Amino acid sequence: MNENKPNLHLQIAENGKVLALRGDHKEALRHYKEAMRMCQSTENSEVFLQHYSLCAMESLELMGAHEEIITYCDKSIDFLTPKKADRTDDWFRKNLASLWERKGIQCIYLDEKTEAIEALDSALKEAKDSSALPLSKELLNWLRRGYAISHKQVRDLQNRHRYFTVRKENVNEKIAVQLPEMINPF
Repeated sequence: MNENKPNLHLQIAENGKVLALRGDHKEALRHYKEAMRMCQSTENSEVFLQHYSLCAMESLELMGAHEEIITYCDKSIDFLTPKKADRTDDWFRKNLASLWERKGIQCIYLDEKTEAIEALDSALKEAKDSSALPLSKELLNWLRRGYAISHKQVRDLQNRHRYFTVRKENVNEKIAVQLPEMINPF
């Protein structure tokens, strides 16, 4: 097998990113879901699944599906929290912190300030690094001061702090593979 050739799941997910950058989030989600299904039996599947889930949540967020993301984050947090005692690696803690951050941001979009404060505070506690999660820090500061935060302000901060993983500079269109229409993981 050619060592330089990326796995098919990676190529399909990459096309999902290309589609997301074009604003076709529904089709991007179809690609991410199939990539998640395909990578489950590969080496390092946990890393791929986390990354593809993150990409899917970004598309859902940009589609305005904030409640779906909160539900996903809650289920993931409930699943991961009991494992904290056994997992002290940075990757695990960053993943858990990012779930709390994403939940907090969705709560802001839904104007659920108390829940947003709790989630962002949990994100920062989980991260443990004072320089980590600058977006959470800034939003939490604004919320605790009682500021009204518009959706545009949140999006501007997300872009400034490079919150989104799917960005033009992170996508390799050359390896992207279109998923046939007949494959519908939904």
